Amino acid sequence: MSLLFPVGAHPDLYVCTSITGEKVGTLNRATDPGQSRPYVTGEGCLPLIDYAGDPQRQAEWAAREIIAPLNGYAVLADSNYTPVTPIGARFDRDGHVWLEMSFGTMPNNSPIRLVTTDRHPTLRQGMMDRVRFMTENNLAAYAANVIAGPPSWAEYYRLLEDIAGHLNTTLDKLHLANIARRKALNAFKNAANNRAFGRHGTSNRNVTIPQDDLMNLLEAREFVRQVVASWLDRECGGYMPRDRVDGPMLRFGLDESHIAHGSDES
Repeated sequence: MSLLFPVGAHPDLYVCTSITGEKVGTLNRATDPGQSRPYVTGEGCLPLIDYAGDPQRQAEWAAREIIAPLNGYAVLADSNYTPVTPIGARFDRDGHVWLEMSFGTMPNNSPIRLVTTDRHPTLRQGMMDRVRFMTENNLAAYAANVIAGPPSWAEYYRLLEDIAGHLNTTLDKLHLANIARRKALNAFKNAANNRAFGRHGTSNRNVTIPQDDLMNLLEAREFVRQVVASWLDRECGGYMPRDRVDGPMLRFGLDESHIAHGSDES
């Protein structure tokens, strides 16, 4: 996230960190991820002041909503990005701590893999429009929370239904709206409806389908990430690269070239 949102990249929010890194080709590697606790700052954090002293954890959820567009864009930029979880907030005034709150969550500072968010210049070119859209549009804000949250068949399915409704179509016809590939779309629907821990109970599932033949949640997350990226291209203009750089090979055409300027399937 610090690569995408340094000082000046966004008018209201940016990431401060003293983590050092090194270039590995077009990618980046953190050399001391455990030596610093990065933080998000800027005027966009000021709404948290309204929750000072609130015992109902509303400040934590407000903080999550504030950084959700940043998390969402980072997920779109890097298929293996681990979303940031806010652990607290602090406001300084005249060099002194004026207000401090803790959300009771500890950060994960374990060494991480190669960072891929800086590999394409276009990842920065389209950032502002997409982050603004995910901040101002309710559906886009929901999409940011879903793709940056825990994998869930129900959440993924509902999000795609909502995006389809926004486009005046249905989930079954998303491939005709040029934001999904039909092969992956059919595999997603089949898995969401027939996975043992999918949307339905045993009475509504086809239990004769081998579970290993169905799309798994890793593949579903990648499919939804690609659909959201294609939808944002449509809403914001331009094209956001969404190639996967590392991780295991995925099935159902998810590792093939992505839709850029229209669907190749009907």
